[in-house]
Amino acid sequence: MNGTAAARLRTADGFVEVAFDALDRPVVTAPDWTAAAFGLGWAVARHRRGQMDFMRRRSHGRLAEVLGPQAVRADVRQRVLGLAQVARDCWESLPTAQRNTLRAYADGVNAAAPNGPGGAWTPVDCIAVTQGLFQELSSDGQDVRMVEVMRRTLPAAVVDFLLDPQDEFAVGIDGTPAEAARSATPVAELRALMAEPPPAAGRLVVSDGRPVGSNAWAVTDGSTAVLANDMHLELTSPSSMYAARLVVGDTSVNGVTVPGLPAIVAGTNGRIAWGFTRLPADTCELRELAPGTAPGTYRFEGRDRAFGIRRERIAVMGGDDVEVEVRETRWGPVVDQLRGRPLALSSNLTDPAALDFTVVGLYESADVTAAAELLNDCGMPPLNAVLADTAADVAWTVTGRHSRREGGPRGFSDLARDPWPTPRLAPHELPRLVTPPTGRVISCNNGDAAGRTASLGWNYFPGTRARRAAGLLAAGGPHDEAGCGGPQLDVDASLYAYYRDLALRYLPERAPAALRSLRDEVLAWRGTSDHDEYGLALLVLFRELLREELFAAVTRPCRRYDESFTYCYNGHERPLRRLLDALSADMVPKPWPGPTAFVVGMLGSSRALLTKRTGSDGPIRWGSVNALAPTPLGVAPVHGGPPEGHAGDGGVGLSGCPESLRVTQPDFGAAMRLVVAPSRPGSGLLAVPGSPAGTGPEDLDHIVRWTQGKTHSLLIGEPAPCAGAHGPESLRTPPGRTP
Repeated sequence: MNGTAAARLRTADGFVEVAFDALDRPVVTAPDWTAAAFGLGWAVARHRRGQMDFMRRRSHGRLAEVLGPQAVRADVRQRVLGLAQVARDCWESLPTAQRNTLRAYADGVNAAAPNGPGGAWTPVDCIAVTQGLFQELSSDGQDVRMVEVMRRTLPAAVVDFLLDPQDEFAVGIDGTPAEAARSATPVAELRALMAEPPPAAGRLVVSDGRPVGSNAWAVTDGSTAVLANDMHLELTSPSSMYAARLVVGDTSVNGVTVPGLPAIVAGTNGRIAWGFTRLPADTCELRELAPGTAPGTYRFEGRDRAFGIRRERIAVMGGDDVEVEVRETRWGPVVDQLRGRPLALSSNLTDPAALDFTVVGLYESADVTAAAELLNDCGMPPLNAVLADTAADVAWTVTGRHSRREGGPRGFSDLARDPWPTPRLAPHELPRLVTPPTGRVISCNNGDAAGRTASLGWNYFPGTRARRAAGLLAAGGPHDEAGCGGPQLDVDASLYAYYRDLALRYLPERAPAALRSLRDEVLAWRGTSDHDEYGLALLVLFRELLREELFAAVTRPCRRYDESFTYCYNGHERPLRRLLDALSADMVPKPWPGPTAFVVGMLGSSRALLTKRTGSDGPIRWGSVNALAPTPLGVAPVHGGPPEGHAGDGGVGLSGCPESLRVTQPDFGAAMRLVVAPSRPGSGLLAVPGSPAGTGPEDLDHIVRWTQGKTHSLLIGEPAPCAGAHGPESLRTPPGRTP
């Protein structure tokens, strides 16, 4: 231990000692878990107090107070949701033990930074940070609106086609590949839609949202179980994750937390290990309200009902205050409108009962069964949980509060028929899988039979990454931390082989020079998303333009009905390929005359866009366009300069893409990489893209190591395990792949 000076802190529950290791990561030793929360708050505030203030302001709509007019729009959105009052209501309903934990954490923060930005930290501020995680991981209702508009404007066969639940990459939680059923393409209906003339100008129609890409798997050989988890979030400066160790008696909890959150969100207690991935759950409802006969009312059960009115005042640094009038209903606030009719939102995000801090009970969990039972009754964002224990068992289950649904895509909830509040599944009804015959459980945000059967969600991501992970893990190899963690760095991007083959099908070997150069660039791609790959940047843009053009053509009636319509179905890869497979003279968007002109035109447009973005008309390295650009949080300067070997535009060239296991975009990627066997936590591995303090040369060093796939020891404050060829210095990379 030779980092920041240690401290001995007096609390109501006894003395807490906080020491820092050589990497400046804290070890908190306390008499109980409440006192440990005090020490954790104290340590995090020493490093990240400004970031914590930013995060609570962002959740509760108070950024304009420090950032000025540029933040007003975001603040208005948060004020409409009313999350500050939801947080206060949540605080009042928490069990006493959890309130004590939040109070202790807040006391620790204020002891470390009594004059922190934004004033004293409160227990409700911890809830605000947790609400921010809820919001980042939950639907905002746009997918519900999408379904409603599509059903009102498109033939039923086209709606079913665009929301096809089948996944050609499907894989079960146990890693077993599943077959996708064949279904007919509604050619006549699609042909009629594509025959419509395009509008003079339009905005982008297809919305991917954030390319969510968390991975988690646990593998057992019958004697040892190993967990690997890499959570993918926005890459921020400072990093959104913070490594810490809590020690109470004989229990030592090592892992990562989020600044402002009084819990270790992924890690191990030496008996179990836990990690999470996003579950795109069906936890959001929109209701369309018919205007009442009198001003300020809506119709319900045959009578005019008055809107409740809530007024918010947003203080703006360097500008005038902004007044916001929010209309309230029994279902929640009015957040938008469709063709003049108000839309009321209700979701887990605005429900005080959907959030609690039961997760800290994992510190004392002894096995995966006990941990799964705790997580099933835990007020968290809807997440997949992957677990491992010292008995060599592995498990998967889900967290969060889940409404009882019939399953499948949903439009607006019916005011008359849909019950309110929406009934919820009991904890024991949530799906769970413990140590399947394959010896592994895998979750990469993909849909699975268990989740669909329980009607937990419908807007799942494809199983591209999960199937790749299953194949790598099934191939065998050393059952150790490096072997199980190596797939986290896998850069296979074979999803784009389809688009390479499509391009080559329409690019003849003997063609004009301009087309030959496109063909050569496509042929240069070797099948990965390594930062040194050529050709991938062209294929990525090619896919995006094809997707936009085709889906814009078949959803034109949706946009005429709703000018803000977006097609935000996460599983759109299958309908996109079905459209491309059906290309013919009368199955291309107007005004394209035929498939060849369309495909070659999209490829040429992709090349022109790349030239405009990079200034080069020659082949482009993937890392030159996929270059690290973390989002500054307004509380610390952007890192001073790139390391040696940086990409041409001033950023670090990143290997990986949203469709690889190593998910990256310039401002998005693994906010942490964790690999641990609970029976030997001293051999665990951890990587976070930034230092505990989040500033200075040390921070840059952590980021460079992260981009190179290197790790540190998970066991904070202890000597690192021997750094051999496959030790903590670098996760093992699958054969033929580069980190």
